Parts: sequence; structure tokens; C-alpha cells
Amino acid sequence: MTIDLLGAELTPTEQRLLAVYEELKALCAEELPPNADAGVRASLALMHNVVTGLALEYEHLTDLGA
Repeated sequence: MTIDLLGAELTPTEQRLLAVYEELKALCAEELPPNADAGVRASLALMHNVVTGLALEYEHLTDLGA
């Protein structure tokens, strides 16, 4: 993805933030120890707020199982 939901080009920082969010989503899909699972899900919720607020991504956390 190279543009945000408003049609603007992503900055390098926005690309990095989106990559962190995508990695957390991927980790949520894996079988993790309980403490890691809880931490990853909590982190995903926080990053969801970041990427949604920057109009980088829009999806519901319940669709991700978080």
C-alpha cells in the first residue's frame, strides 16, 4: 500500500507504522503462549487506533479476533 485512505502518499514513517500493525495482525493469527497472546492483542488494539487515526487502514478489531 502506497497511499492512505484519503489518497495521499504514505510517508516512510506511516509505512513503518502500517508494517508494525500488519505484523501484529499476523502474530495474532499464530498460536502463542498466553502472556504473549495477551500482549500482542493489546498492542494490536493500540496500533489499530494509530493506523485508523492516520487513515492508513480501516477495519474492525472484532473481524481480527481481537
